[in-house]
Amino acid sequence: MIGEREICEQPVKRCIYPGCERPAVPPHPLGGPQPSFCELEEHNALSAHQERRRLEREGAADQTQDR
Repeated sequence: MIGEREICEQPVKRCIYPGCERPAVPPHPLGGPQPSFCELEEHNALSAHQERRRLEREGAADQTQDR
């Protein structure tokens, strides 16, 4: 098996925006870490944080209404 290259497929990294299933943007060709968000401009660290907070508030409101 000398001379054969073993191809390792990396799992597709998904956008970490809540509810987004799109693949994350590929890493820059010159190096560096792969971004955590997809190509949608509104999917970024700040908007993801705000969306998580909004979802938490909705969940808390739903729990208090069930009582």
